[in-house]
Amino acid sequence: MVINITARYLSFLLLPVLLAGCGSHHPTVDTVQLRIQEMVSAKYSAYKAANNLPDNAGVVVHLVTPTGTWTATAGLPAGADQHWHYRIASVSKTFTAASILLLDQQGKLRIDDRLTDPIPGTDVPYLPASPNYEIPNKSQITIRQLLSHRAGVYDVYNTPIQQAPYNGYMYGDYIKYVLDEPDHQFTIDELAGVISANNLSFFAPGADYHYSDTGYSLLAKIIERVSGTSYDRFIADNLLAPVGLKQTIAPWSAYDTSLPAPYLHGYASLDSSSGFDDTTEYNMSDQVGPGNIISTPADMGRWIRTLLSGRGPLTREQLTRMTTVPAGNTSYALGIGNSALGMGHAGAHPGYVNLVAYHPVDDVAVVVATPFIDYSKLEEHLAFITDLGKEARRIAGYTTPWPLQ
Repeated sequence: MVINITARYLSFLLLPVLLAGCGSHHPTVDTVQLRIQEMVSAKYSAYKAANNLPDNAGVVVHLVTPTGTWTATAGLPAGADQHWHYRIASVSKTFTAASILLLDQQGKLRIDDRLTDPIPGTDVPYLPASPNYEIPNKSQITIRQLLSHRAGVYDVYNTPIQQAPYNGYMYGDYIKYVLDEPDHQFTIDELAGVISANNLSFFAPGADYHYSDTGYSLLAKIIERVSGTSYDRFIADNLLAPVGLKQTIAPWSAYDTSLPAPYLHGYASLDSSSGFDDTTEYNMSDQVGPGNIISTPADMGRWIRTLLSGRGPLTREQLTRMTTVPAGNTSYALGIGNSALGMGHAGAHPGYVNLVAYHPVDDVAVVVATPFIDYSKLEEHLAFITDLGKEARRIAGYTTPWPLQ
């Protein structure tokens, strides 16, 4: 990041009820659906007007609860609902972290091992002993520190590199725009090599917290080396299929820039006064591990609720490790953060911002997805989608607050 529901229909839902002994049907209105839809429509209309958003930018709110599932949209093209695809951005980290913890659970790695330690049962280290992987402090960094963003690994995706030839550009922007290689096939070896060659680091391992997409790229490399299969194949076999996420994929090719139909077009602006560009198609090959996954609100609601409720592949013990915020961090645990809506993750990418959260006390999952981003108003944007999620929960009858941990 950069920082990142299921009713049957988006229109008002009428449920036929057969009255005993009369043989006729009388419709009753799903008042929760009606009120959520009215709330989302009103709030989005005001937000769009205040922020000069393009037509079809819109929002989808997806709520999954023990008493019902509801979806509301506003501003989107006709027919758009919880089954339309979008880029989940840094919410992808929940899959990467779950994969690492699953491998730990299976005894195939240990999250408190250091990156130079051998993979259990082998003499092969977690990261290659090669020049590309001579990152600063490598022998001191643990897998747990990568998960919690406490490893100090320099984030070449989000942080400018001052050394020549980058001269203040972030690495991906340098390749795509300065070298004019929009179809460049990025690799994790390459990203790690930039860190190693330029001796880039935020701080000594464990000394502080600094969000790092590149740290999660290294975790994807560890998943591949430990499992013997590619990152996308590992999550497909071990997470997507078991949880029933049929509309979720993890593209890695520089030429796989589109989204499966149906999908939400993404719009991005550095400053809304200068207008928005359609950024739907994008080379995601430099985001394998931290942010490359494409999904739908329906799949994301199922994912976060299944995972964090204990109904998924991880044991309760592993979930406790995953959701416990380490000393020194404000709210981020191991691939899971805390928001006013519960545990989960937010994600932002050119064209998309979303928030995916689960409240363990009331077993409610909330997904709020917006196919637009104005980088000059990102904090306001996140407050807006958080408010939509909180209001949807309240209307559905779930008001237990979630203390930020």
